[in-house]
Amino acid sequence: MTRTVALRRSADYLLAAIASGILAFLTRVDAEPPPTLVITSPLEGAVFPRDFAPPVFRWEDVGRATRWRVRIEVPAEKGTVAEDRSARDWRPSTAEWERIKALSVDRRATFIVTRLSPQEADGAGESTASISFRTSPDPVGAPVFYREVPLPVGFSMDNKTLITWKVGDVSSSERPRTVLSRMRTCANCHSFTADGKTLAMDIDFGADKGAFAIADVGRDVTIGRDQLMTWNDYRREDGQVTLGLLPSISPNGRHVVSTVKETIVLSFMPDPYCSQLFFPVRGILVSFDRAGGGFRPLAGADDPAYVQTNASFSSDGRWVVFARAAVPDIPHPGLAIEEGLSPQVVAEYADGRRKILYDLYRVPFNEGRGGRAEPLPGASNNGQSNFFARFSPDGRWIVFCRAGSMMLNRPDSALYIMPAGGGGARRMRCNAPGRMNSWHSFSPNGRWLVYASKASGPMTQMWLTHIDGNGNDTPPVMLDGFVSADRAANLPEFVNLRPGQLQSIVIAREIRDSASKAPAR
Repeated sequence: MTRTVALRRSADYLLAAIASGILAFLTRVDAEPPPTLVITSPLEGAVFPRDFAPPVFRWEDVGRATRWRVRIEVPAEKGTVAEDRSARDWRPSTAEWERIKALSVDRRATFIVTRLSPQEADGAGESTASISFRTSPDPVGAPVFYREVPLPVGFSMDNKTLITWKVGDVSSSERPRTVLSRMRTCANCHSFTADGKTLAMDIDFGADKGAFAIADVGRDVTIGRDQLMTWNDYRREDGQVTLGLLPSISPNGRHVVSTVKETIVLSFMPDPYCSQLFFPVRGILVSFDRAGGGFRPLAGADDPAYVQTNASFSSDGRWVVFARAAVPDIPHPGLAIEEGLSPQVVAEYADGRRKILYDLYRVPFNEGRGGRAEPLPGASNNGQSNFFARFSPDGRWIVFCRAGSMMLNRPDSALYIMPAGGGGARRMRCNAPGRMNSWHSFSPNGRWLVYASKASGPMTQMWLTHIDGNGNDTPPVMLDGFVSADRAANLPEFVNLRPGQLQSIVIAREIRDSASKAPAR
């Protein structure tokens, strides 16, 4: 499917939602006709960070009106911000927005759009629309590192040079800067240390799909042979090729934990709303010690009867939470179960006849020695698939994904939050139902969560929700302008950078041009 078709589908989806009176996060079930004037951004009740750049307010009007009046009001405050517009969007000036934010800190503000020519709307529907929002006193305080890709995924894998890595700052109106582009080999999952001084990233090197880079972060990040290791060095004598799937670096940067000796189910599909099946059905967790250069299976997460994957360190480095499922009864053809090799197996997962349900487990890290693993109450044995756990910086909370089966890129993926030691898991307000909510990351101050979602259409966008001290989240705001119109965002991660850092990632030519054939991950 071409990018033009994907964009047209996105536009069609939005117009259809407006025409039927259905917006993400808002459902009207009554006998009244749907409104003809609808504010599409921001969402009702949205909360902005104190350091957020001026956003774009947008609306749709199904009538033929050509002029609108916009205004922002704050109760008990004088000096309403108002302006007439001939376009269906409005961005306040920097000075206006700073004043609006100051007035709306922990107070409700209202954005109002009024149609100035109601007769041009054929006499149907309301002539005014409004939404409320407020500003949090909590800043974000860190930029977002993410990948921008064309869809569907199969197209991006055949056109790797179109994939770019970017850094965006929510406090700036400037476009995010590109730090890495035109790679001919796969560069995928990444993680940073808590202090932002070290980057760990999957970077395949030619035929070695398990190659992995660990590099210092300064003004630039330089990756050459000296910064590479390979997960294939773990028990190389077994003769089994590994990817080193979904690795994670410890908060202090000394250890990396990854799934190895894995078998994955892989399938590319043409629909950009869900264009890939990708999940492991075999694999154990192994720790790599950078200080000694050695590998060690993580006890408690190395049972070959289970697939153990998707590891995440607690903020103090004492615990690892991972996803675990029983190994399904399917053939073991090697690294991947693909449509061309096992069409029946792939089809059964795709249409739901076969399921794999992951539970979240917690195991003490013990400098890579591991220990006894236990299921996390609230994210295990619930008849659902639980995966992609991320700890809050203060160690109090875990946010994870839940879906009906499998993991990664699931249309029904929703974000849940629970106490870090397990307990009642609560579905978060920020979810757009059925829109693949996932790939989340806490800001260094723990007050904001960035995540990826298809809430606005198939070209995945990044969204931001506030997390208070009790783990409650808010209706989100989209990081408008972060993603190019014909691209989708994934793998967003807040990075604790100092000013001027991470201006570029410089990869040795022999690595970046090695043109691997590894599957996307």
